[in-house]
Amino acid sequence: MDSSRLAALVPTAFAVLTACTGDPASPEPLTCGVGQVLSQGACVDPAHRYEPTERVDHDNVAAYGDPLTQLKLPDPPKSGFRLVAPPLTLAPGEEVETCLAWPIPATKEHIIYAGRLYATPGLHHSNVIAKPVDPAKGPNPYPACNPGAADPFSKLPAVIPDVLFANSTQVVGEETLAFPPGMGFHYDPTREVATTIHYLNTGATPQTVEVVYDFFTMPEASLEREVAPFTLAVNDFLIPPHSIGKVGTDCQVYSGAVVSLMPHTHKLAQDFTVDLMRGGKEERVLEVGNYGLESDIHVYDPQIPLQGVDSMKFECTFNNTTDHDVVYGIGENEMCILFGYVYPVQAQFVAYSGYQGEPCQSIQIGLFR
Repeated sequence: MDSSRLAALVPTAFAVLTACTGDPASPEPLTCGVGQVLSQGACVDPAHRYEPTERVDHDNVAAYGDPLTQLKLPDPPKSGFRLVAPPLTLAPGEEVETCLAWPIPATKEHIIYAGRLYATPGLHHSNVIAKPVDPAKGPNPYPACNPGAADPFSKLPAVIPDVLFANSTQVVGEETLAFPPGMGFHYDPTREVATTIHYLNTGATPQTVEVVYDFFTMPEASLEREVAPFTLAVNDFLIPPHSIGKVGTDCQVYSGAVVSLMPHTHKLAQDFTVDLMRGGKEERVLEVGNYGLESDIHVYDPQIPLQGVDSMKFECTFNNTTDHDVVYGIGENEMCILFGYVYPVQAQFVAYSGYQGEPCQSIQIGLFR
């Protein structure tokens, strides 16, 4: 072989050797900091995992009410949309539960892989859903709602709502739900968004509450596993004054895998546990202590498999320090609810116990999708 042909083969041979053995001079594997994930060779915010370099959605903000003065917001998602609630001023100790509605801004993609909440103090809880426009009532009178607009269970199983976001109790600042790589859910752009939103000013001075939601979308080609929401609840109970009571139930599940869990209680909660029941044995998958203001959204990667699981059991422990009975409700009352996402969508279910101690009724609504 002449020298010119040998010289031409050297780079190719070196490239093959490097691909097989690694470059001894290459840097250490990239390690991302807290709150970031590795995506396409770079550390990014999980909510930006699939965000394009150039903006694809422009007129993608639905906002009502006076301009915001407290929240310092980034630009809206480059692929996705933003919903802005009208600011609401509460007196010290004031509590308001109402409904807000928005049209869904036009976007290029229709798969949500992450949602993010921005909130000042005073947002107790909200469940953001999307449902078809009611043909009898017409579109909601944005930002107000038609009766029943934010009820996710009103027309099951004929209408299964898209659940876009549910926030932790009384969370302040930012809260994010970002699914693991390849996961997300379709939403119908012809629907409209509504939320039952619960405000509570726990301070001693008036508080103007500002709330914004961002939803990040990805291309269809990036979706590997579609997720669907599920919920378990005890709809009513009674805890006598100055006593500790346990509220919970044990509900059938339908295989698949759990992607996320989020408990919902109020300030009297001391403990919240979730167990999977396999052949009569408990497998603890979540335990949350005393009520706090930090995020309670737990995302699992790898996911929690439900193969061979008979049921999911959850339990809330409440310390009733008041002088009255504590029942299900707002104010000085309590709630015991578990929310999360599961895949595949056929495993989606809703489950509830009508009253503490009554059997759980579990319905596999994923079969109707």
